[in-house]
Amino acid sequence: MKVLVSFLIFMTSSLCCYSQSSVMGAPRPSAALLASFNDIISIGELIKSVKEGNAGIKKIAERSGYAFRGRYHDPELNDFYYEDVYYKNCMVAADGSPIKYGKGNSSVLIAGSVGFGPFVSIRVYNKRAYNYIKSELRNKFHFKTAEVDGKWTTLKKGNVVVDVSVDGNAYCFTFYIK
Repeated sequence: MKVLVSFLIFMTSSLCCYSQSSVMGAPRPSAALLASFNDIISIGELIKSVKEGNAGIKKIAERSGYAFRGRYHDPELNDFYYEDVYYKNCMVAADGSPIKYGKGNSSVLIAGSVGFGPFVSIRVYNKRAYNYIKSELRNKFHFKTAEVDGKWTTLKKGNVVVDVSVDGNAYCFTFYIK
């Protein structure tokens, strides 16, 4: 219910942000609407970090306003698996799951390592942020759809792979090298 109310408030405020002062008379998004995704980390920097083995991910996250939650290790998985959890505009548990949402685009950034190498995952919690990132990947970075399976989509460009998934209210993008 809380999510529905937040979504309705967000949609109403978004519709009110359009300016009618365009030269041609057509509605144009105001600066507030255009800047609404500035609180999401740069996708280009995430891609670069993964290509470099997650080098500098801590600096990238901190520069983008993410706070470090800590290192999480799932006891059921092997010793080579770990995750560094960063969060923005929300409070999170040790494993990175959100406890409470704040203002703006709440997101959790997880940088880790598994048997096949490093990965970076960004989770956002609203459909507009999800669509924005998906559009950036396709239009700005020219990722192509490689596979679609139910709630999973795999995008690929060169040796960089992005698994896109929807898990409840979390929209996840996981970047890794293949």
